[in-house]
Amino acid sequence: MYGSKIASIRLARGYTQDYVAKKIGIDQRTYSKIEKDEKVKVDDDLLEKIAGALGVSAEDIKSPTPIIMTFHNSPYSGQLYSTQNNSTDSSLIEMLRQELKEKNEQIARLMSLLEK
Repeated sequence: MYGSKIASIRLARGYTQDYVAKKIGIDQRTYSKIEKDEKVKVDDDLLEKIAGALGVSAEDIKSPTPIIMTFHNSPYSGQLYSTQNNSTDSSLIEMLRQELKEKNEQIARLMSLLEK
């Protein structure tokens, strides 16, 4: 009933089916059936759990209105989250720091070229 909307939110967040299924305490195959609207009963309690895992409200999922996704509250947006690596957060932060440092160096070089 809400499968395609749940799937689109999950994909926009960059989460895997396995990640969301583990977060809400169900099997990945069962979660996949929910997204495909196959014969899985999604009661209000389960819908609340799914919504919480995806960072939206159950009302957002139930609403026919599309959700405007903001990624400010998702540290994994654009990244496939892996629960197998406990150091994901620190690795991601370090990678972003390095990228920021490189960008700052590029900006400094470009600014010096503009001054010539």
